[in-house]
Amino acid sequence: MEGLDGDPISRRGRDAVDNSFEILVSRLRALDDPRQAGKVSYPLVEMSMVAVAGVIADCDGWEDVADFGRDRLDWLRRFLPFENGVPSHDTFARVFSVVDVEQLEACIAGWVEETFTCARHESSPCESSPHESRESPQPAEPLTTDKPSPTGESTAAALRPHVSFDGKTMRGSHDRIHEGSPLHVVTAYASGPGVSLGQTAVAEKSNEITAIPHLVSVLCLAGCIVTIDALGCQKEIAWCLRKARAEYVLAVKGNQPTLHAAIIAYFDAMEEHEEAGVEFQHRETLDKKRGRVERRLYWSAAAPAAVTASGDWTDLCSIGMVISERTEKGKTTREVRYYIMSLENNVQEFSRVVRAHWSIENSLHWRLDVVFREDESRMRTGHSARVFTLFRKIALNILNQERRTKRSVRAKRKQAARNPQYLLEVLTSV
Repeated sequence: MEGLDGDPISRRGRDAVDNSFEILVSRLRALDDPRQAGKVSYPLVEMSMVAVAGVIADCDGWEDVADFGRDRLDWLRRFLPFENGVPSHDTFARVFSVVDVEQLEACIAGWVEETFTCARHESSPCESSPHESRESPQPAEPLTTDKPSPTGESTAAALRPHVSFDGKTMRGSHDRIHEGSPLHVVTAYASGPGVSLGQTAVAEKSNEITAIPHLVSVLCLAGCIVTIDALGCQKEIAWCLRKARAEYVLAVKGNQPTLHAAIIAYFDAMEEHEEAGVEFQHRETLDKKRGRVERRLYWSAAAPAAVTASGDWTDLCSIGMVISERTEKGKTTREVRYYIMSLENNVQEFSRVVRAHWSIENSLHWRLDVVFREDESRMRTGHSARVFTLFRKIALNILNQERRTKRSVRAKRKQAARNPQYLLEVLTSV
Protein backbone atom coordinates (compact mmCIF):
# COMPACT_ATOMS: atom_id res chain seq x y z
CA MET A 1 0.00 0.00 0.00
CA GLU A 2 1.36 3.41 -0.97
CA GLY A 3 1.13 6.75 0.75
CA LEU A 4 -1.83 9.07 0.49
CA ASP A 5 -0.78 10.41 -2.91
CA GLY A 6 0.96 7.30 -4.26
CA ASP A 7 4.40 8.04 -2.78
CA PRO A 8 6.11 5.81 -0.17
CA ILE A 9 5.38 8.46 2.44
CA SER A 10 2.56 10.99 2.05
CA ARG A 11 3.60 14.52 1.08
CA ARG A 12 2.11 15.87 4.30
CA GLY A 13 4.64 13.82 6.26
CA ARG A 14 7.48 14.02 3.76
CA ASP A 15 8.03 17.71 4.46
CA ALA A 16 8.78 16.81 8.07
CA VAL A 17 10.70 13.58 7.49
CA ASP A 18 14.23 13.35 6.21
CA ASN A 19 15.62 10.83 3.76
CA SER A 20 16.82 8.35 6.39
CA PHE A 21 13.29 7.78 7.64
CA GLU A 22 12.04 7.32 4.08
CA ILE A 23 14.77 4.71 3.61
CA LEU A 24 13.62 2.83 6.73
CA VAL A 25 9.97 2.85 5.60
CA SER A 26 10.98 1.78 2.10
CA ARG A 27 12.96 -1.16 3.45
CA LEU A 28 10.17 -2.21 5.82
CA ARG A 29 7.75 -2.11 2.89
CA ALA A 30 9.82 -4.80 1.13
CA LEU A 31 9.34 -7.33 3.95
CA ASP A 32 7.42 -10.51 3.17
CA ASP A 33 4.09 -10.59 5.01
CA PRO A 34 3.32 -14.09 6.39
CA ARG A 35 -0.44 -13.47 6.20
CA GLN A 36 -2.74 -14.19 3.23
CA ALA A 37 -2.68 -11.13 0.99
CA GLY A 38 -6.46 -10.81 0.68
CA LYS A 39 -6.99 -10.88 4.42
CA VAL A 40 -4.54 -8.19 5.51
CA SER A 41 -6.24 -5.25 7.17
CA TYR A 42 -3.11 -3.80 8.74
CA PRO A 43 -0.05 -3.64 6.42
CA LEU A 44 3.20 -4.87 7.92
CA VAL A 45 4.97 -1.59 7.14
CA GLU A 46 2.36 0.34 9.16
CA MET A 47 2.60 -2.05 12.10
CA SER A 48 6.41 -1.80 12.01
CA MET A 49 6.29 1.99 11.98
CA VAL A 50 3.95 2.05 14.99
CA ALA A 51 6.32 -0.32 16.81
CA VAL A 52 9.45 1.75 16.10
CA ALA A 53 7.82 5.07 17.01
CA GLY A 54 6.11 3.49 20.02
CA VAL A 55 9.29 2.02 21.48
CA ILE A 56 10.99 5.40 21.12
CA ALA A 57 7.99 6.87 22.97
CA ASP A 58 8.43 4.72 26.08
CA CYS A 59 6.45 1.61 25.03
CA ASP A 60 7.79 -1.61 26.56
CA GLY A 61 5.38 -4.21 25.14
CA TRP A 62 2.74 -4.86 22.50
CA GLU A 63 -0.08 -3.48 24.68
CA ASP A 64 1.81 -0.21 25.06
CA VAL A 65 2.50 -0.12 21.31
CA ALA A 66 -1.17 -0.65 20.41
CA ASP A 67 -2.29 2.02 22.89
CA PHE A 68 0.30 4.44 21.49
CA GLY A 69 -0.91 3.78 17.94
CA ARG A 70 -4.51 4.51 18.81
CA ASP A 71 -3.62 7.66 20.76
CA ARG A 72 -1.35 8.98 17.97
CA LEU A 73 -3.36 7.76 14.96
CA ASP A 74 -3.84 11.23 13.44
CA TRP A 75 -0.12 11.92 13.83
CA LEU A 76 0.79 8.56 12.25
CA ARG A 77 -1.45 9.31 9.26
CA ARG A 78 0.89 12.14 8.33
CA PHE A 79 3.25 9.43 7.06
CA LEU A 80 1.21 6.36 6.05
CA PRO A 81 -2.53 5.86 5.34
CA PHE A 82 -3.58 3.61 8.26
CA GLU A 83 -6.92 3.14 6.47
CA ASN A 84 -8.10 0.59 9.04
CA GLY A 85 -6.50 2.26 12.02
CA VAL A 86 -4.16 0.42 14.37
CA PRO A 87 -4.53 -3.27 15.29
CA SER A 88 -4.99 -4.70 18.77
CA HIS A 89 -2.04 -5.81 20.85
CA ASP A 90 -2.98 -9.44 20.15
CA THR A 91 -2.60 -8.79 16.41
CA PHE A 92 0.79 -7.16 16.93
CA ALA A 93 1.95 -10.14 19.00
CA ARG A 94 0.54 -12.73 16.58
CA VAL A 95 1.95 -11.16 13.39
CA PHE A 96 5.43 -10.45 14.74
CA SER A 97 5.65 -13.93 16.26
CA VAL A 98 5.49 -15.47 12.75
CA VAL A 99 7.23 -12.81 10.64
CA ASP A 100 10.44 -13.80 8.80
CA VAL A 101 12.70 -12.50 11.55
CA GLU A 102 15.96 -13.10 9.68
CA GLN A 103 14.67 -11.05 6.76
CA LEU A 104 13.65 -8.30 9.18
CA GLU A 105 17.11 -8.34 10.80
CA ALA A 106 18.79 -8.16 7.38
CA CYS A 107 16.47 -5.30 6.42
CA ILE A 108 17.43 -3.30 9.50
CA ALA A 109 21.14 -4.09 9.08
CA GLY A 110 20.92 -2.71 5.53
CA TRP A 111 19.19 0.44 6.78
CA VAL A 112 21.86 0.96 9.45
CA GLU A 113 24.65 0.52 6.88
CA GLU A 114 23.00 2.98 4.50
CA THR A 115 22.02 5.55 7.12
CA PHE A 116 24.79 5.60 9.72
CA THR A 117 27.77 6.23 7.46
CA CYS A 118 30.05 6.60 10.48
CA ALA A 119 29.28 3.01 11.45
CA ARG A 120 31.69 1.64 8.86
CA HIS A 121 34.92 2.56 7.09
CA GLU A 122 33.80 4.25 3.88
CA SER A 123 37.18 3.88 2.18
CA SER A 124 37.00 0.08 2.45
CA PRO A 125 33.87 -1.12 0.66
CA CYS A 126 32.65 -4.65 1.16
CA GLU A 127 33.92 -6.24 -2.03
CA SER A 128 34.35 -9.86 -0.99
CA SER A 129 31.39 -12.19 -0.81
CA PRO A 130 30.79 -13.82 2.59
CA HIS A 131 29.53 -16.91 0.82
CA GLU A 132 32.71 -17.73 -1.13
CA SER A 133 34.15 -21.19 -0.52
CA ARG A 134 36.63 -21.55 2.29
CA GLU A 135 38.71 -23.89 0.14
CA SER A 136 39.71 -21.01 -2.15
CA PRO A 137 39.93 -17.84 -0.06
CA GLN A 138 41.47 -14.70 -1.52
CA PRO A 139 44.51 -13.39 0.34
CA ALA A 140 43.49 -10.88 2.96
CA GLU A 141 44.89 -7.45 2.18
CA PRO A 142 46.08 -4.94 4.76
CA LEU A 143 43.24 -2.55 5.57
CA THR A 144 45.50 0.48 5.98
CA THR A 145 48.94 1.52 4.85
CA ASP A 146 49.64 3.46 8.02
CA LYS A 147 52.43 1.99 10.12
CA PRO A 148 52.72 2.47 13.87
CA SER A 149 55.62 4.50 15.13
CA PRO A 150 58.33 2.78 17.22
CA THR A 151 56.57 3.94 20.38
CA GLY A 152 53.24 2.57 19.27
CA GLU A 153 51.73 5.99 18.52
CA SER A 154 48.86 5.72 16.07
CA THR A 155 48.20 8.34 13.41
CA ALA A 156 44.69 9.74 12.93
CA ALA A 157 44.38 7.90 9.61
CA ALA A 158 44.95 4.59 11.37
CA LEU A 159 42.05 5.03 13.81
CA ARG A 160 39.70 2.60 12.17
CA PRO A 161 36.10 2.04 13.28
CA HIS A 162 35.66 -0.39 16.15
CA VAL A 163 32.88 -3.00 16.40
CA SER A 164 32.16 -5.19 19.44
CA PHE A 165 30.42 -8.56 19.20
CA ASP A 166 28.74 -9.86 22.33
CA GLY A 167 25.76 -11.94 23.39
CA LYS A 168 22.93 -11.19 25.81
CA THR A 169 20.32 -13.51 27.32
CA MET A 170 16.76 -12.22 27.64
CA ARG A 171 15.96 -13.83 30.97
CA GLY A 172 12.24 -13.13 30.90
CA SER A 173 11.84 -15.14 27.69
CA HIS A 174 12.51 -18.42 29.52
CA ASP A 175 9.48 -20.70 29.03
CA ARG A 176 9.53 -22.95 32.10
CA ILE A 177 6.23 -24.65 31.26
CA HIS A 178 7.44 -25.97 27.90
CA GLU A 179 11.07 -26.16 29.06
CA GLY A 180 12.13 -23.63 26.44
CA SER A 181 15.51 -21.96 26.75
CA PRO A 182 15.65 -18.17 27.14
CA LEU A 183 16.43 -16.23 23.99
CA HIS A 184 20.13 -15.44 23.55
CA VAL A 185 20.96 -12.77 20.97
CA VAL A 186 24.39 -11.80 19.58
CA THR A 187 24.74 -8.13 18.62
CA ALA A 188 27.37 -6.20 16.66
CA TYR A 189 27.84 -2.72 18.14
CA ALA A 190 29.83 0.19 16.67
CA SER A 191 31.31 1.91 19.72
CA GLY A 192 32.16 5.23 18.02
CA PRO A 193 28.68 6.35 16.93
CA GLY A 194 26.92 4.16 19.52
CA VAL A 195 24.97 2.16 16.94
CA SER A 196 23.79 -1.46 16.88
CA LEU A 197 24.75 -2.74 13.43
CA GLY A 198 22.83 -6.00 13.53
CA GLN A 199 21.80 -9.01 15.56
CA THR A 200 21.15 -12.72 15.29
CA ALA A 201 19.77 -15.29 17.71
CA VAL A 202 21.66 -18.30 19.01
CA ALA A 203 19.87 -21.49 17.99
CA GLU A 204 18.50 -23.91 20.59
CA LYS A 205 21.21 -26.23 21.97
CA SER A 206 23.90 -24.13 20.27
CA ASN A 207 26.09 -21.17 21.25
CA GLU A 208 27.64 -17.95 19.99
CA ILE A 209 30.34 -19.82 18.07
CA THR A 210 27.86 -20.73 15.34
CA ALA A 211 25.90 -17.45 15.50
CA ILE A 212 28.83 -15.06 15.05
CA PRO A 213 29.85 -16.23 11.52
CA HIS A 214 26.25 -15.78 10.36
CA LEU A 215 26.15 -12.23 11.72
CA VAL A 216 29.50 -11.44 10.09
CA SER A 217 28.09 -12.63 6.75
CA VAL A 218 25.24 -10.09 6.74
CA LEU A 219 27.23 -7.03 7.85
CA CYS A 220 29.69 -4.77 6.05
CA LEU A 221 32.74 -4.88 8.33
CA ALA A 222 35.48 -4.03 5.83
CA GLY A 223 37.98 -1.68 7.41
CA CYS A 224 36.71 -2.23 10.97
CA ILE A 225 38.48 -3.68 14.00
CA VAL A 226 36.27 -6.33 15.62
CA THR A 227 36.67 -7.36 19.26
CA ILE A 228 35.10 -10.51 20.72
CA ASP A 229 35.43 -12.09 24.14
CA ALA A 230 37.02 -15.49 24.75
CA LEU A 231 34.02 -17.54 23.58
CA GLY A 232 34.55 -16.09 20.10
CA CYS A 233 38.23 -16.98 20.03
CA GLN A 234 37.82 -19.63 17.34
CA LYS A 235 39.82 -20.30 14.17
CA GLU A 236 36.67 -20.29 12.04
CA ILE A 237 35.62 -16.88 13.40
CA ALA A 238 39.07 -15.39 12.80
CA TRP A 239 38.93 -16.70 9.22
CA CYS A 240 35.41 -15.28 8.67
CA LEU A 241 36.45 -11.84 9.89
CA ARG A 242 39.51 -11.68 7.64
CA LYS A 243 37.38 -12.93 4.75
CA ALA A 244 35.12 -9.94 5.43
CA ARG A 245 38.25 -7.72 5.32
CA ALA A 246 37.97 -6.84 8.99
CA GLU A 247 40.74 -6.94 11.58
CA TYR A 248 40.22 -8.98 14.74
CA VAL A 249 41.22 -8.68 18.39
CA LEU A 250 40.14 -11.85 20.22
CA ALA A 251 40.39 -12.50 23.96
CA VAL A 252 42.18 -15.75 24.81
CA LYS A 253 41.33 -17.89 27.84
CA GLY A 254 41.31 -21.52 28.87
CA ASN A 255 38.98 -22.62 26.06
CA GLN A 256 42.11 -22.45 23.86
CA PRO A 257 44.54 -24.05 26.33
CA THR A 258 47.57 -24.47 24.04
CA LEU A 259 47.33 -20.94 22.65
CA HIS A 260 46.64 -19.50 26.11
CA ALA A 261 49.66 -21.24 27.64
CA ALA A 262 51.97 -20.17 24.81
CA ILE A 263 51.03 -16.49 25.16
CA ILE A 264 51.38 -16.55 28.95
CA ALA A 265 54.81 -18.16 28.68
CA TYR A 266 55.93 -15.58 26.13
CA PHE A 267 54.95 -12.59 28.26
CA ASP A 268 56.37 -14.22 31.40
CA ALA A 269 59.74 -14.31 29.64
CA MET A 270 59.42 -10.71 28.42
CA GLU A 271 62.81 -9.57 29.75
CA GLU A 272 64.63 -12.42 28.05
CA HIS A 273 62.92 -11.71 24.73
CA GLU A 274 63.71 -8.00 24.99
CA GLU A 275 67.38 -8.83 25.52
CA ALA A 276 67.16 -10.91 22.34
CA GLY A 277 65.88 -7.87 20.41
CA VAL A 278 62.10 -8.42 20.52
CA GLU A 279 60.11 -5.17 20.61
CA PHE A 280 57.43 -4.98 23.29
CA GLN A 281 55.25 -1.86 23.19
CA HIS A 282 53.79 -0.60 26.46
CA ARG A 283 51.13 1.83 27.58
CA GLU A 284 49.68 2.72 30.98
CA THR A 285 46.43 4.50 31.85
CA LEU A 286 45.03 5.69 35.19
CA ASP A 287 41.35 6.49 35.82
CA LYS A 288 40.00 8.01 39.02
CA LYS A 289 36.27 8.39 39.60
CA ARG A 290 33.75 7.96 42.41
CA GLY A 291 36.35 6.85 44.92
CA ARG A 292 37.66 4.15 42.59
CA VAL A 293 41.12 4.05 41.00
CA GLU A 294 41.70 1.87 37.94
CA ARG A 295 45.18 1.34 36.55
CA ARG A 296 45.63 -0.50 33.27
CA LEU A 297 48.91 -1.74 31.82
CA TYR A 298 48.95 -2.76 28.16
CA TRP A 299 51.69 -4.69 26.36
CA SER A 300 51.80 -5.88 22.77
CA ALA A 301 54.33 -7.69 20.61
CA ALA A 302 54.61 -9.38 17.25
CA ALA A 303 53.20 -12.92 17.46
CA PRO A 304 56.00 -15.41 18.18
CA ALA A 305 56.65 -18.50 16.09
CA ALA A 306 55.25 -20.71 18.87
CA VAL A 307 51.85 -19.13 18.20
CA THR A 308 51.94 -18.68 14.41
CA ALA A 309 53.80 -21.85 13.37
CA SER A 310 50.71 -23.95 12.77
CA GLY A 311 49.13 -21.32 10.52
CA ASP A 312 45.68 -22.19 11.89
CA TRP A 313 44.90 -18.60 12.96
CA THR A 314 44.35 -16.59 9.80
CA ASP A 315 46.64 -13.52 9.53
CA LEU A 316 47.63 -13.62 13.19
CA CYS A 317 50.18 -10.78 13.53
CA SER A 318 50.46 -9.80 17.18
CA ILE A 319 49.58 -10.69 20.75
CA GLY A 320 48.60 -8.52 23.69
CA MET A 321 48.36 -8.53 27.46
CA VAL A 322 46.33 -6.26 29.75
CA ILE A 323 46.82 -6.03 33.52
CA SER A 324 43.94 -4.27 35.27
CA GLU A 325 44.30 -3.15 38.88
CA ARG A 326 41.28 -1.71 40.64
CA THR A 327 41.47 -0.09 44.07
CA GLU A 328 38.31 0.72 45.99
CA LYS A 329 37.84 1.23 49.73
CA GLY A 330 41.45 0.22 50.35
CA LYS A 331 41.10 -3.11 48.56
CA THR A 332 42.96 -3.83 45.30
CA THR A 333 41.98 -6.52 42.79
CA ARG A 334 44.07 -7.59 39.83
CA GLU A 335 43.11 -9.24 36.53
CA VAL A 336 45.28 -10.30 33.59
CA ARG A 337 43.84 -10.82 30.10
CA TYR A 338 45.49 -12.01 26.89
CA TYR A 339 44.64 -11.40 23.22
CA ILE A 340 45.53 -12.39 19.69
CA MET A 341 45.27 -9.87 16.84
CA SER A 342 45.47 -9.56 13.10
CA LEU A 343 46.72 -6.00 13.72
CA GLU A 344 50.36 -5.14 13.41
CA ASN A 345 52.09 -4.53 16.73
CA ASN A 346 50.57 -1.22 17.89
CA VAL A 347 49.83 -0.84 21.58
CA GLN A 348 47.92 2.42 21.12
CA GLU A 349 45.37 0.87 18.80
CA PHE A 350 45.26 -2.32 20.87
CA SER A 351 44.50 -0.42 24.10
CA ARG A 352 41.90 1.76 22.37
CA VAL A 353 39.76 -1.09 21.03
CA VAL A 354 40.12 -3.32 24.11
CA ARG A 355 38.86 -0.48 26.28
CA ALA A 356 36.09 0.36 23.79
CA HIS A 357 34.88 -3.25 23.76
CA TRP A 358 33.09 -2.75 27.06
CA SER A 359 30.84 -0.07 25.56
CA ILE A 360 28.55 -2.83 24.32
CA GLU A 361 27.88 -3.74 27.95
CA ASN A 362 27.67 -0.21 29.34
CA SER A 363 25.97 1.63 26.48
CA LEU A 364 23.81 -1.11 24.96
CA HIS A 365 23.05 -4.08 27.24
CA TRP A 366 22.75 -1.99 30.42
CA ARG A 367 20.35 0.43 28.72
CA LEU A 368 18.26 -2.39 27.27
CA ASP A 369 17.76 -3.80 30.76
CA VAL A 370 17.49 -0.61 32.80
CA VAL A 371 15.92 1.90 30.38
CA PHE A 372 13.93 -0.45 28.12
CA ARG A 373 13.25 -3.07 30.86
CA GLU A 374 14.20 -5.91 28.53
CA ASP A 375 14.87 -8.53 31.21
CA GLU A 376 11.36 -7.92 32.60
CA SER A 377 9.72 -8.71 29.26
CA ARG A 378 7.76 -11.98 29.26
CA MET A 379 7.41 -12.39 25.50
CA ARG A 380 7.84 -16.06 24.65
CA THR A 381 5.69 -16.86 21.60
CA GLY A 382 7.45 -17.46 18.30
CA HIS A 383 9.78 -14.68 17.20
CA SER A 384 8.04 -12.00 19.26
CA ALA A 385 10.86 -11.46 21.79
CA ARG A 386 13.52 -11.45 19.08
CA VAL A 387 11.58 -8.91 17.01
CA PHE A 388 10.91 -6.62 19.96
CA THR A 389 14.57 -6.51 21.01
CA LEU A 390 15.37 -5.50 17.43
CA PHE A 391 12.86 -2.64 17.68
CA ARG A 392 14.48 -1.60 20.98
CA LYS A 393 17.86 -1.38 19.26
CA ILE A 394 16.43 0.63 16.35
CA ALA A 395 14.90 3.02 18.89
CA LEU A 396 18.16 3.32 20.82
CA ASN A 397 20.10 3.95 17.59
CA ILE A 398 17.77 6.82 16.75
CA LEU A 399 17.62 8.24 20.28
CA ASN A 400 21.42 8.31 20.45
CA GLN A 401 21.52 10.59 17.42
CA GLU A 402 19.22 13.22 18.98
CA ARG A 403 21.77 15.59 20.48
CA ARG A 404 19.78 18.84 20.64
CA THR A 405 19.09 18.10 24.29
CA LYS A 406 21.47 16.62 26.85
CA ARG A 407 18.84 14.47 28.52
CA SER A 408 19.31 10.80 29.30
CA VAL A 409 17.80 8.17 27.00
CA ARG A 410 15.11 7.51 29.61
CA ALA A 411 14.16 11.21 29.70
CA LYS A 412 14.10 11.41 25.90
CA ARG A 413 11.69 8.47 25.71
CA LYS A 414 9.34 10.05 28.23
CA GLN A 415 9.41 13.38 26.42
CA ALA A 416 8.72 11.64 23.10
CA ALA A 417 5.70 9.97 24.72
CA ARG A 418 4.35 13.33 25.89
CA ASN A 419 5.26 15.52 22.92
CA PRO A 420 4.54 14.37 19.31
CA GLN A 421 6.63 17.22 17.92
CA TYR A 422 9.66 16.05 19.89
CA LEU A 423 9.03 12.48 18.73
CA LEU A 424 9.15 13.78 15.15
CA GLU A 425 12.43 15.57 15.91
CA VAL A 426 13.89 12.32 17.25
CA LEU A 427 12.77 10.33 14.21
CA THR A 428 14.34 12.88 11.87
CA SER A 429 17.56 13.31 13.84
CA VAL A 430 19.35 10.46 12.07
